Amino acid sequence: MIHLIKGILTKEECKFLTHQFDIDRQINPSFDKINETGNSYGFAPSHTFNTYLDKLKSKILEINSNISDLTNVNTFVREYKNNDFLKKHRDRTDISTTISICLESTINKDWPLCVKINNQEHFVNINTGDGVVLFNADKIIHWRDTLICNENERVLQFFLHWIPVNYESKKTKTLL
Repeated sequence: MIHLIKGILTKEECKFLTHQFDIDRQINPSFDKINETGNSYGFAPSHTFNTYLDKLKSKILEINSNISDLTNVNTFVREYKNNDFLKKHRDRTDISTTISICLESTINKDWPLCVKINNQEHFVNINTGDGVVLFNADKIIHWRDTLICNENERVLQFFLHWIPVNYESKKTKTLL
């Protein structure tokens, strides 16, 4: 299931977190793998980002009444620039609910999150402050095609991963 939440973070919150990313980047090495994301730059952010967990979790619980509570598995932030991408994949077995929030986009075009459910492809565009929630992210294929933009442009995404309390995960992660 895919759900778009417009304005899950305010423009001011996004600007603040973008600034925090630029600060954190000075001390955090990227953990991205070129074969999965191109040369994008991603890392687990500072505690500042984690202060938003409860607010964001409550929004997700509001839209899916089948889930009573969520446990955070991990958070990270990734900066995509020209020629970066996100390889087709299913999330890890300990992740079931994922939200991707656009903190900043300096590109002048859409760059959708692509999701394949029941052999049907969906393309979801989000603006700064918007989030896309994927339920059963460990079972559905999702990706971002190669970003083509100017060298000085970027898209900054904030990712939060949860597992519902008492969730039973599948055995293996699948990367296509």
